[in-house]
Amino acid sequence: MAVMSARSRNALCPCGSGRKFKRCCADALEHPKRVAQQHDAVGRRIQAWAFEHHGDAMRDAFDEITSGYGGRVLGDLDLQLIASWMLIDRQLPGGGTPVECYAHRDDLPAGERDVARRIAAARFGLLRVVRAMPGRWIELHDLAVGGEVVRAVSHDVSRSARPHDLLVGRLMKGPPAPSLWGQVGFLTRQSGRELRELLDTYTDALGPGDATGGFATVMHAASREITVMLAPALGPAVASSKVA
Repeated sequence: MAVMSARSRNALCPCGSGRKFKRCCADALEHPKRVAQQHDAVGRRIQAWAFEHHGDAMRDAFDEITSGYGGRVLGDLDLQLIASWMLIDRQLPGGGTPVECYAHRDDLPAGERDVARRIAAARFGLLRVVRAMPGRWIELHDLAVGGEVVRAVSHDVSRSARPHDLLVGRLMKGPPAPSLWGQVGFLTRQSGRELRELLDTYTDALGPGDATGGFATVMHAASREITVMLAPALGPAVASSKVA
């Protein structure tokens, strides 16, 4: 199981920096909210840069995903979900996503570039909750890729998650440890069925030749429709489910 277990503060940090744990990731792991705030700050800078340098493409992406929402008021949750899709999943006309293009800037500090690259790789996953320590961490099994259970630092989702809950979210790699990037949607029985039907449709459309990456590939291909499902003002599928 890929978890950040209890360790001596004088041991080498598991992130691979070569420094002692106490002088590297210990503080961040003990303050999950601080980790989220740092990542969110990078996300805001990426979004501002994307609208400044690719404004037309970003506005086109926004219009595309909201075209069928019927004029309902978009709340903060809706806008955050839409922004994540626009930055991470939507390709720009010249190639690459906004996050990928931001990460290639020559003037970025190394730390900012690293966070941007990890955000770019944080694709939708279907995550089953194993257990959680409220306000600290949550252990998740990513059903889209299988394999090990991952312990992610979390100060918010960990407070509302319960064992066996099923959610759609984006796991972001560390350092200091894996975390959840952006909003997640907790699936109800109804929305779970609708997600399965959506993914079955994409699997059939992609065919075996295009879906060689398996479930994770299908989740990425369906990211726009999944975003519509998760945003209450865009689609009714999870309006009654927990969203955190």
